[in-house]
Amino acid sequence: MLESHGASRILASFHDIVPNWVFAGLYFSDRYIKRHPDNIRKLLKGMVKSFAYIKTNERDARKLLPKYTNVKEELCMIAALREYEPVEPVERINIQKSLMLKYGYLKSDADVEAMLDYSFIPDQLKQKQTSGELK
Repeated sequence: MLESHGASRILASFHDIVPNWVFAGLYFSDRYIKRHPDNIRKLLKGMVKSFAYIKTNERDARKLLPKYTNVKEELCMIAALREYEPVEPVERINIQKSLMLKYGYLKSDADVEAMLDYSFIPDQLKQKQTSGELK
């Protein structure tokens, strides 16, 4: 956005330096998971549908952004869109964890696999992810 206003120039994007960085995730407490598993399934189903819509209707999806973000349409039309996947490979997350430990953003090591629960994601989406169909 700064570049579009002539305030700066992009030398490299974060993705160029650290490809496939996981920027977001969903987190639920064990208590919430036990009490509201259907809400989690519905949320994930809606997110997957949203991602599919964005992929096939990018321009229309960008035009919806101002309504929900209060960002001007001209900026929404040029902002980078990250591709989201329903399942991130553990290896990718462990690479990030190693970098965060190395540079002091994490103070102690943690077992990533113990924190991940992909059981709410429909099996066909997990299969597509592992076969590379969603990439």
